[in-house]
Amino acid sequence: MDSTEFSQIRRHLGKTQAQIARLLGVSTKAIQSFEQGWRNVPAHSERQLLFLLYLKSLPDAGCEPCWDKRSCPLKARKECPAWEFKAGNLCWFINGTLCEGKVQQNWQKKMQLCRQCKVFISLIPAFK
Repeated sequence: MDSTEFSQIRRHLGKTQAQIARLLGVSTKAIQSFEQGWRNVPAHSERQLLFLLYLKSLPDAGCEPCWDKRSCPLKARKECPAWEFKAGNLCWFINGTLCEGKVQQNWQKKMQLCRQCKVFISLIPAFK
């Protein structure tokens, strides 16, 4: 996540730097550093920020789960944590999900795929 994206999401959430700092459990100086591009946004902060964005605009209850949208085979579904925990709209949030048939190496690699995925794009308003 780059500094511009971080700032846009914070503003979309309607939060000041101090408010988002409290929500993410970091200092206001850290938020300023993220937004100025002086520091990279850590994976745990990015994850939390995206989760808050998701919660702010929850999809309707009838939203199709990721495994249906992506037509995942039953074998892959049974091995995927999103399926196991019935979290078809949070596949992007859960580490260890089987994106493109395999577990991604880390959060950054996973998010590279998620940002191009129709499931993620449909759920996270800033990316529509």
